[in-house]
Amino acid sequence: MRKFSQFWRESASLIVLARAGSKSSAGPIGNNCNYKVLVFKRPARTSFMPNAVVFPGGAFDKQDSALAWNSLLPAKIMQPLIKVSGPRSFIFETDSEQLDRNISLRLCAIRETFEELGILLAKRIEEDRRAGYGAVVKCKSADIASWQKHVHDGVKQFRELCNRMKVVPDVLNLYEWSTWITPTILHKKRFETAFFLIALDALPDVLPESSEVQEYFWDTPRNLLEAHNTHRIWLTPPQAYELKRLSYLDDIDQVVAFARANRFAKGTTPLCPVAFTASDGVVLALPGDSLYPANYDYVTEHSNANHYANKSMEELRRNAILLHRLELVGKLHADGFFQSQPALDEHLHLTGANRQLT
Repeated sequence: MRKFSQFWRESASLIVLARAGSKSSAGPIGNNCNYKVLVFKRPARTSFMPNAVVFPGGAFDKQDSALAWNSLLPAKIMQPLIKVSGPRSFIFETDSEQLDRNISLRLCAIRETFEELGILLAKRIEEDRRAGYGAVVKCKSADIASWQKHVHDGVKQFRELCNRMKVVPDVLNLYEWSTWITPTILHKKRFETAFFLIALDALPDVLPESSEVQEYFWDTPRNLLEAHNTHRIWLTPPQAYELKRLSYLDDIDQVVAFARANRFAKGTTPLCPVAFTASDGVVLALPGDSLYPANYDYVTEHSNANHYANKSMEELRRNAILLHRLELVGKLHADGFFQSQPALDEHLHLTGANRQLT
């Protein structure tokens, strides 16, 4: 049994960026941004986070770790992804007789993106692509729709699709971006999710799956955050956090350059928020914050969650020496983003203090 399997399920999510014209074509908010991010709204009947606007992704499946993938994925593709430096979260621990988790989690993210939105992130082995950018296989919409339904419903496996079309999932251009663990306040349904990022040179066609996708959006990080701030959409805390730190980068080439230099074969510190009730909302403390418990074990319900219930979030912020937190109002609605120290793992900073980009 995998460590922590009794406490949470494992999943993978994919932040898909796509170039969207010139630097003045992305809309009234964030109109200097030359790329858009793909998100979709979950249906109201969904058991986990209904009505949330999220990145594509979903639960890890045993087909993602099948050793049969070795016959399709050349060693020259897999080897650079397996040798990772830096912190490794539990989700990347590979079981015996299974494909390396650095590969299988990428396969999970690619498969789920195909199931939910009909985008096949793959390429033919001999195909040459622009360095750092992902590949999308274009097929007849009827063929895509048929395979999408079969894979989504479990009638056929994603590997069968790749074999039939003679394509290789573009795992090499998925950059490990972050790892999030659902906080204990949502103890009934927790996940550990590996987030990856891929950049595309053009907007691909999208075919939303009707039972999982109510509607989808392509928009800039700042536009999506503005829609969240004005309550037109609801972003869960991890989505809001990731869009916030992307919002300071307007050029997709800059994002790719950063990902290649700072995210390729680099590890990620798991982000498991710890919640503290305040008089006017909830503070989600993250690693490095003054409120974050020392040597946190990711499963313990901390005893002082209500210790500051008579103080406002602003008071708690003023009294903190170090900040790395989200402030929530209403139902898990991220309303404040704070980080007063260098970003973990040389990553993008939550407030845009990205000295490594200058």
